Amino acid sequence: PGSYNHELQDAATYCEWGIDYLKIDHCGGSTHKQVNASWVLFKQGFDKCKQQTGRNIVMSVESCGSPTSCGTWIADVANLWRTCGDIQSTWNSIMRNLDINNGMASVAKPGHYNDPDMLQVGNAGLSLSEARAHFSLWNIVMAPLLAGNSIIDIDNETLSILTAPEVVAINKDSLGKQGSRVTPSNSTGSEVWARPLSDGSVAVALLNRGAEETTITAPFQNIGLKEGASATIRDLWQRADLGQFTGSFTAKVATHDVSLVRVTPK
Repeated sequence: PGSYNHELQDAATYCEWGIDYLKIDHCGGSTHKQVNASWVLFKQGFDKCKQQTGRNIVMSVESCGSPTSCGTWIADVANLWRTCGDIQSTWNSIMRNLDINNGMASVAKPGHYNDPDMLQVGNAGLSLSEARAHFSLWNIVMAPLLAGNSIIDIDNETLSILTAPEVVAINKDSLGKQGSRVTPSNSTGSEVWARPLSDGSVAVALLNRGAEETTITAPFQNIGLKEGASATIRDLWQRADLGQFTGSFTAKVATHDVSLVRVTPK
């Protein structure tokens, strides 16, 4: 609310200060007339800054819960927008934000992203497998990778997750299309999530939400390939080729874990 009716003035100040990234949280600003009008004014101010300096200011806003509550117009205003409530370092919180964020999948595009909130990798409350699944899914859904852990006290396991090269490459893929759930969750908590990539391959996450190890199958037609197609599979965490498969890929997945692969059609 502090910037309300002063958006252009504040945008010019941030430009003068050399700010690169700004989070605009209305913090009760929903009681004002059309919170989106305030965001539009900030966008105008940042566009003017770019014209004057050649420098972009990344604009993050909060929040949008669905295309109906925020509108598809948000992707023409902000670079990223929160889609759900504050995340916690628990499995249930991460899965909740993932589900809510999925409702905005069609709105995202290159340079403009749904934000299901910052990463919890490395924070107390998550097992190593839960942290790995969390990071995998945030890359599948093209979420901003904002580390929410202590960088000063980071351990090797956390660092290895946050810097996994073939996983992060999914997030940075130039096609800029958000991945989404392609099979419904079943009684075992098994789901398949997929994201198309610029080279024609597909990043696929076999997610086990359930309490027991389970076997999950990703039919190729569900991830955008032709039924009966052949494809090579690469495990992105192990950085290892798994061979050629026809029609589908199946893996055993531990509780609260994920199998993250790249499927490249032949």
